[in-house]
This record gives sequence, structure tokens and C-alpha cells, in this order.
Amino acid sequence: MVKQLKDPGEIANEKGIRFFFLVVIILYTLLLYGNTLNNRYSLDDYIIQGQSGQLVKEGIQSIGDIFSTTYTNKSSAEGLEKSYGYRPLVRVVFALEYSILNISGIDPFQNPIAAAKAGHLVNILLYLTLVLILYRLLRRFFKDYSIWFPFVIILLFIAHPVHTEVVASLKNRDELLSMIFSLLTLQMLFKYHDKNKNLHLIIALFLYVLAFLSKPTAMAFWLVYPLCLYFFTDMKLKKITIITGLIALMGILGGIVPFWFLERIRDFSMVENPLYFEDNLWYILGTGMYSLGYYFKILLIPHPLLYYYGYNMIPLVNLGNIWVILSILAYAGILAIAIWKFRQKHVISFAILFYLLTIAMFSNIVKPAPGIIAERFLLAPSLGFVIVLAWLIFILFKAKPESVINKGNRIFFVMVLTVLILIPYSLKTYKRNQSWYSDRSLYNADMRFLDNSVKAHDLMGTSIMNRVERELSKPVNVAKFLMPEINKSLGHFQRAIEIWPGHTSSWKNMGMIYNNPRIGEHLMAKGDTAEFIAFKHKAVRSFRRALEIEPEDGKALFNLGFTYESIGKVDSAMYYYEQCIQYNPTIINPRSRLADLNFMLGNTQKAIDLNKEITRIDPAEAVPYLSFGNYYMIMGDTLKAVESYEEAARRNARPEVYAFLAQYYIDQGDMEKAQMYREQYNNAIQP
Repeated sequence: MVKQLKDPGEIANEKGIRFFFLVVIILYTLLLYGNTLNNRYSLDDYIIQGQSGQLVKEGIQSIGDIFSTTYTNKSSAEGLEKSYGYRPLVRVVFALEYSILNISGIDPFQNPIAAAKAGHLVNILLYLTLVLILYRLLRRFFKDYSIWFPFVIILLFIAHPVHTEVVASLKNRDELLSMIFSLLTLQMLFKYHDKNKNLHLIIALFLYVLAFLSKPTAMAFWLVYPLCLYFFTDMKLKKITIITGLIALMGILGGIVPFWFLERIRDFSMVENPLYFEDNLWYILGTGMYSLGYYFKILLIPHPLLYYYGYNMIPLVNLGNIWVILSILAYAGILAIAIWKFRQKHVISFAILFYLLTIAMFSNIVKPAPGIIAERFLLAPSLGFVIVLAWLIFILFKAKPESVINKGNRIFFVMVLTVLILIPYSLKTYKRNQSWYSDRSLYNADMRFLDNSVKAHDLMGTSIMNRVERELSKPVNVAKFLMPEINKSLGHFQRAIEIWPGHTSSWKNMGMIYNNPRIGEHLMAKGDTAEFIAFKHKAVRSFRRALEIEPEDGKALFNLGFTYESIGKVDSAMYYYEQCIQYNPTIINPRSRLADLNFMLGNTQKAIDLNKEITRIDPAEAVPYLSFGNYYMIMGDTLKAVESYEEAARRNARPEVYAFLAQYYIDQGDMEKAQMYREQYNNAIQP
């Protein structure tokens, strides 16, 4: 007969057992995500990090701007292009991180590898903080349960591979911070109940505002708080209702009020989520239930995990789709169980309702979700899933999670099965972290699963061409060695427009490749005139298709004009440059090209007037002065040409301007100026 043993839950207050669990949790978290320290920037990390970072400019000195501007914004010569979100607390954390790096002698912009490593360290520590807060809450939830029950739950939560996106992606620090403050809010609400001090309620309300200032996904917790108070306290319904109302007011304060004062501009795309443009209720409900079914699937079987989904990875379907029907049946089933066990305050009822409440706002039914599906949206809902999983493990071996008394062999087998689940979870998480090393590693890891994603193909094609462009910029034309990569990039853009012919970006990207001067040089050098002409015709076709979709697109108009110019069709080139200027009145490049064509045709005054327009649009622009210099050189007026080139040099001109001026002053015997321009040339060519 097996001897009945006391579960360690009976000695939960003893420091030894508590310390042991705590050490395991901390070490497991650090070991599991420690390999992200090797990672660089990837995907949307560039929004907030690196040379092109939009969110952090001057470290801690940026805080004034941070609280008075949107989360991300982009401006151009035409004005504000996009501006959306309000997550100042996240930006403050990045600003502090940058300031600390600067104090340590590390310039984040000059040393991006060190900056990325620091960023990943902060993300790991934030995830660990979240885990420790959650574990403390679980112990409070299940204070009369077996001490092993919250321990198993937290281990499963730590290891679940769906969390890799929020930890390994620096941009998703907003999700971590929002959930941390949402959990701290819950912790304060329990303290308010347990100690009956109003101060704890006030702190809870303040913390919930901070959760919103991290990311509005904190809204998912609004109904979680009354749910938790109902299940794990004896608080009266009237008091729970009052607290829920106060929480709602804090949500309005933190999530809505800031936008009364901020300008928001965001264009939604079919590529991102077709439901933005869908008003058929049956398709909204069908696609929403399909999405919920997909979330359920990746919680059960977290493979493959993908950095982006979007159109057409998750299809637009109605309620008659077989997968939608199965999803409806599954969700109806678990909801029925939750309702059945609700009055008993059963743990399964709580876990299911927690899952449903936190996943609801990402279901595409309440409103379309960016990318349709995203693993980061499962950070909170996954807790409900792992609670159910832990409960089933206990029940499988006839262990009672609700009791501090269990047979020792039952707890032993519970932990054996838990470890057997943790092993594949951990391996998947560890490997997935490595996929997030960089854009390139992420795209390569996921592309085979993303054949139906327009955005994924566009990103992959762009990534390949970015590498190709770096090689093509070298003095020696290496296009012939890069043609396989160039064709691969074209294949991705072609696949994108096969999925959705209306994807302007892919049409423009293909046009840019077909009209690339270095590729054209390669084709002509090998005597392939037919292919050269074919490439130019394909460029024209690509830009024209882009303009059929977006007739006022400045990039397509300019590049179509540039393509025509490259094949000697000057009239067509001038027409599209003029169209580009008409729709984009402050744009510079088409004015410069149009001016040069006018000069070539003998319209000197028109050329000068166009360049003068550029000087008024942007007085710091070097291009018009370079053009003036070229005109004067052609007309034989070297002195005026030099004056113009010097004006260009004062405005950060191209290296060849400094080289010309250096040689000119050597010829004139002015070695002081020659040396000055030689130094400027050397500075300009440094990487």
C-alpha cells in the first residue's frame, strides 16, 4: 500500500520550499530566453531602435516630446504621412535605456550590436518580472490548493513557444509592459480586498492607467478584474460592480483621452486585414471564428510560429466554412462548460472565461486586428490555456489540485508529465528565439510557411534586394553574380501580386528592379540587348500597374518618368515628372530631373526656374546648386560653376563635388582650399 504523503503545499510558508520554486522559475526563464542576447534588430525593431528609430531621439531628454506625440509617426516633404498609437511609457523605457547606454560610453546609433544586446537583456528581465508577478498572483488565486498547482502552471506559461514574439522582438516590449501593469493592478485589487485599505484601490487604478499608457491592449483586462474578484474573493457583487466602473473610467482616461489632443493618421491595407473593408456580417463572423479556431490550434500545437500572417494566410470566409463550424462547436463547448461550473467557482470555469475575455478583442469580430492573427495577442489568453492544461495533468493522475493533501507518487507523475511537455516547449522556444536573430533569419525561417501572405513575400523580396543594392553600389559592377538573387526577389514580388493584384508596393518594387541602372549595364555589357529592352518594358508595365491602383503615387510617377528617360523617351519622361510634381508639390527629385531635361532641350531659363523652386522648398538641398554648376560648366563658365559647386558643398553634396573642387584648387595653386575639400571628400566616402 502506498503511503499517503503530505503535499508540500502544507508547508508553503516555509522559506525552503518557496525559495526552491522561486530559484527554478528564475533560472528556467533566464536559460530559456538567454539566447536572445545574441540577437540583433529584426522586423519592426527598427521603428524604435537603430539609425532610423522614430521613437527615441535624445534619450531621457526626449521625455517631453514622448508624452505629447503619438507612438509612431512618419513625415515627409508632403507633410505628416502616418501617426498612430499612444504608448509613452514604452518610449520612456527605451529613452532611459538609451541614456544609460550613453552614460556607459556606448552610442546606440554608432554601436547597434551593443544596443541590441542591451535591449534584449531588458526584454528578458521584463518577461522575468511578468512571470514573477504572475506566479505571486497564482499563489493568491490558489492559496488553498496544492502548492504544486501554481508551480506547474507557471512553468507551462514560461515555456509556451507563443511567447517568443513578445520576448525576442524588441518592438513588442509594449505588450510586456502593458501586461505587467495589468497584473500589478490585479495584485493591488486583491490587497484592497484582503486589507480593506482604500490606498490599495487608488494604487490599482493608477497602475491600470500605466497599463494603458504602455499599450491599449490593457482593455482586455477590464472584465478580467471582476472575474478574478468573483472567483477568488468573497467580495459582494455591488462592490465588484463599483470597482469595474472605476476601472472603466481609468481605461477612458488612459486609453481615450490622449487622442483628444493628438493627430492620428493611419491607412489600413487589404494586405493587413481585409476585414477593414468588409461590411458583410457573415464574413466578419466567419473570419472571426476562423481566427479564434486558429488561435486555439497554435496554443495546442505551437507550430509553425510565424512573424506575420495577414492576407491571404487567414482567408476571408463565411459561417459555412468547415473550419468555422468546428471552431464554433469548440468555443460553444468550452463556454457551456464555463457556464455550467460558474456558480461552483470551479477553476476550469475561471480559466475558460479568462481565455475568452482576453482573446475577444483580437477575434476580428469586435474590430479587425492588425495582421489578422498575431502570436503576441496570446500573451494573456495563454494563461487560461495553461491553467486548463495543468488541471488536466493533475486529474489524469488522480491528483487533486484543490487539495493540499495528495499521494506522493501522484505528484511525482504530475511533474514527470509536466517535464515531458516542457521539453518540446523549451526546444521550440529556444529554436524560435534564434529565428528572431535578424530580418534575414526570420524571413528565411518562416517563408516556407507563408506562401499565401502578400506582406511576407513583399518583405522577403525587399530584404533580398536591400542586400543586392549594397553589392551593386560597389565600384565594380557585380550584377552578373547577383542575377539569381535578383530573380529570386522578383519571384517574391510576383507571388505577392498573384495573391493580390492590387498590391501597389510589389508592382513598384518590381519596376525598380527592372529599371535598375547597374542591372541594365550588366545586360548591355554581355550584349543582351533584347533582355535589356524587355526589362525596360517590364519596368514601364509595373509602374503603370501601380498607377492604375494609386494614380497619384509619387514614387510610381517619378520612376515611370525615370524609366522613360533612360530609354530616350524624353516627352513621356517630362510628362510623368510634371504629373509627379502636380500631385506632390513639394517633392524634389522630379523637379531636378525635369530641369535637366529642359536644359538639355535648350530651355535654360525653365531649367533655372525649376532649380530655384527647389531652393525655396528646401534651402539646405545641394541638388539645385550641383545642377547650376553643371549648366555653367557646359556653357563654359568655369568660375560660376565653381561658385555653384561650393554652394552645393556647403550643403553636404555628393563626394564627387568635393573631389572636383579639390582638384580645381590644386590646379589654381590654392593648397589650403584644396586640402579642405580633400578632407571633406574623405569624410564623405567613409562608411
